[in-house]
Amino acid sequence: MHLILTMADFEQYMIYIWLGIFIIMLIIEGATSEVVSIWFAISAIVALILSAIPGIPLWVEVIVFAVVSVILLIAFRPLVKKYLSKNKIATNADSLIGRQAKVTKEISPLEYGLLKLQGVTWTALSEDESQVILVGTLVEVVSIEGNKLVVKVATEKNSQ
Repeated sequence: MHLILTMADFEQYMIYIWLGIFIIMLIIEGATSEVVSIWFAISAIVALILSAIPGIPLWVEVIVFAVVSVILLIAFRPLVKKYLSKNKIATNADSLIGRQAKVTKEISPLEYGLLKLQGVTWTALSEDESQVILVGTLVEVVSIEGNKLVVKVATEKNSQ
């Protein structure tokens, strides 16, 4: 007795395969903190619905799955990422960006300097890694790298 599956036999199980893909994509989506596989889960539901309609060949289901996945990914991922990034909570340290302070220990390419900002002494490095910033120079915080402030010399129009 030979067990030979015809395409018709295989197609009758596609509804379960699409359901399995849907569930796997939902599990992956739940396990990640980014919107990664929801697009494929939605596409699997579309393909599952198609597989429930008699007479639709497997290749149509696969092509619809791929096309819907690509369309959803291209159309909605940027919108969802933009929406999710709005919910980013700024830390207290992020509020330091754009603030100005005076250098209390020289900042050089070979050694981190110090500055005092809002009553706290911070380790600082120059945005221009080749620049030396002398003690007493007014600087502006441009970013934060770990626990160090990245600064640039403040221009007259930026000083307060």
